[in-house]
Amino acid sequence: MELGLQGKRVLVTGASSGIGREAALAFAREGARVAITYNSRKDAADRVAAELTAADGEAFVVPMELSAPESIADAVGQTVERFGGLDVLVGNAVFWGGAFDDRPTRIEDAKPEQWLPILRANLEGNFHLVQQAAPALRNSDQGRIVLVSTDLAERGMTGSWAYGSAKAGLHGLAASLQHDLGQDGVLVNIVMPGITLENGTHRVIPAEALSQLSSRFTAGFPEAADVAATIVYLCSARTTATQAEIVRVNGGTARVA
Repeated sequence: MELGLQGKRVLVTGASSGIGREAALAFAREGARVAITYNSRKDAADRVAAELTAADGEAFVVPMELSAPESIADAVGQTVERFGGLDVLVGNAVFWGGAFDDRPTRIEDAKPEQWLPILRANLEGNFHLVQQAAPALRNSDQGRIVLVSTDLAERGMTGSWAYGSAKAGLHGLAASLQHDLGQDGVLVNIVMPGITLENGTHRVIPAEALSQLSSRFTAGFPEAADVAATIVYLCSARTTATQAEIVRVNGGTARVA
């Protein structure tokens, strides 16, 4: 299927691994020019860039720290200058901030640093990202934004107050952006993954537990490439009337035992 992404200028944040990497590769296979950001893993980003080039895409690597507005502005500015504009923005970068390390199980035991930095980076950081990219996207004939959320925004998890709240905030951000950017033809949507695998494994959940969990879902757990495919389709010329939607890629609904 022709997706109309040949030569389109794409920025994927947090693309040195996982969903971001797979999305960048998928865009490159469609002939897009792809910029990818990294925070601390330049070596990994460079490897992804080499993969993009091998897939006949044009790759550009740029550092970006989601918790630093000036870093975001610089990454977007460099990308727009390099490509002469921007057609697609994928907000995939995350700031964990120890969100899942030694987290308390009771909210009264939470420390300030387990709330504000995580909330600000993952919500406010994406606000700054869209704000910086907006002028270029308005000038595109196929402006697209996809912000990557998480099903923790709906199902929650012990100790994930800040991260879940920040990702849920993206849903409200997209709902309002449609009234602004939509006037200039820019589509803004959310992709919400659940537990996502890379080559059949998960970076935290042990294989045995993963197998037991996966069997409860009607489609099993998606691979990062499955999430990426949804992102790319939403950013393609094939998508013309999907606006401010939350598209779930989570393996379906858990079966009742």
